[in-house]
Parts: sequence; C-alpha cells; structure tokens
Amino acid sequence: MGAGHRVIANKVPLTLAHLTVQEVQPADAIAIAAETGFQNASIRLHSPRPGAEKLSARELDEAVQKALLVSRESGVLVLSIEALVLAPDTDIVNYTPILGAAAKLGARCVLVVAFDNVRSRMLDNFGALSISASRLGLGLEIEFMVFSGIKDLQDAVQVLTEAGSPNDKIVVDVLHLLRSGGGPEDLLRVPAAMISQIQLSDGPRHAGPECLVKEARFDRMFIGEGEFPLIEIMSKRPPAVPLALEIPAERLRLQGISAQERALRARRSFETFVERLSSDGA
Repeated sequence: MGAGHRVIANKVPLTLAHLTVQEVQPADAIAIAAETGFQNASIRLHSPRPGAEKLSARELDEAVQKALLVSRESGVLVLSIEALVLAPDTDIVNYTPILGAAAKLGARCVLVVAFDNVRSRMLDNFGALSISASRLGLGLEIEFMVFSGIKDLQDAVQVLTEAGSPNDKIVVDVLHLLRSGGGPEDLLRVPAAMISQIQLSDGPRHAGPECLVKEARFDRMFIGEGEFPLIEIMSKRPPAVPLALEIPAERLRLQGISAQERALRARRSFETFVERLSSDGA
C-alpha cells in the first residue's frame, strides 16, 4: 500500500455517522462504532425531522450519561452531535440543553441544518447559536442539502463568511455535494480550515428530485457499489480532514440485518476501496 493510502487507512480517524445505524440509541451507536473498528461516532440527540419526538430533560440526561460511559470504556470519541434546525420559528434558547449535552460528551461540534428561506433570519439565528456554542467550547458544522435552505457547498461557504464565525465549519456529505450539482473540484475551492469532515457513501451518479430526501435518509450504497467519483474526491480532499461513513441502508434493516452488521459492511467497504486505490496506483 502506498504511503498516502496508509495515511487514509490507518492515520485519519474514521467516524461512524448516525444515519448508518439510525435506529439505535446513542450509547449503542458508540458501542457499535467500537466493535466495528471506528475511532469516532456522531450521535443524534435531537431529530431535525418534523414531528419527531423530542427528548425530555430526564431522557436527555440519561442518554448523555450512558453515552459518556460507553465512550470512556471503549475509547471511541463523540465527534459531533446531530442535529439542530434553523427554521422560521426557531428559538435558539430551546437548544441550550443540547449544547450542554454536547459539551459534557466532549464533542467537537454540533451539526446544523437550515430550513428557513429568509436569509437574514437564518443568519441571525445561526450567529446567535454560534455564540452560545462557542461559550461551551463548541463549534457548529453546517450541512448543506439541495432540499434545504443552504443548498450547496458555495452557499455554505457564503453563510460562514457572512456570519463571520471562525469556529464554525462545513460538513461535506459526498451525496449532497453531487446532488447539488457539485463535484470533486469544488473541494479545491474551499479553504481546508472550513471543512470539518467529509461523509462518504456511494450511489447512482444521478437521481431524480423526487428521490432526494428518501435517498439521503434511508437509501445509500456502500462504497464501491455505485457510481460516485470517490477516487477523485479522495484525491481532492484536504489530507487532515476527518472521514465519516454515512450509509443508511433501510433495505437491509427491513431484511433483519442488524445495525452492527451494517456498520461492519460500511467499514469493510471503505477498507476495500482503499486497497483498490493502492492496487490501481491512484
């Protein structure tokens, strides 16, 4: 294996993203990450989906205590907490408990998604949330999605620029990069310091607009099974940026395949991909 790919396989921490094992509790996601060879995990303490039940203060505290115990015992770090929504009726004060939970878990950042098309209001809320997060030693990471209020990578860069928040970054989900019309070359147009992590998955090169939400949340392919230009993306990524595997596969869950087995398949697909890069001399 070439030196560059040894770095990819062995030196860059790999994160198990929440959506890959989305039906399990946060502590169980961390345990699965440890059992399947991941160094980090991202966990969900607040669902961004409309109508989703929110954790009570007691439930949130219990989830944090359990997750913290498993993290300490396993050595798997909680990299980020998902996901806070910037919506027209968002009151940033309501997110104080989640920010506190993220700080207790030692998370580096809290993921933010925007579903507000009024730019000034969204930016005001983002700025207020950024200030609250920074007081706890946290950064925010924006996730852009073509069906959200921050639609593509350049839009996310513009939000950070307008907000003037140097502690905050962008998570680049390869699926959303491609579905928003972007490609590998776009990674070279963004300062490396602005990218918090790159989330990998695979899929068909193109998808109809009616499929985008379902695909993003439930129906992705393991690495090497689809047509995404992952070799080019890996060659353009800033070398020190962490990698995450976000590969929801509801089709497999419905077949009775466990969250742990799906996480293991995700990890193995990444390892096979890295080996193929090396054998091809990429």
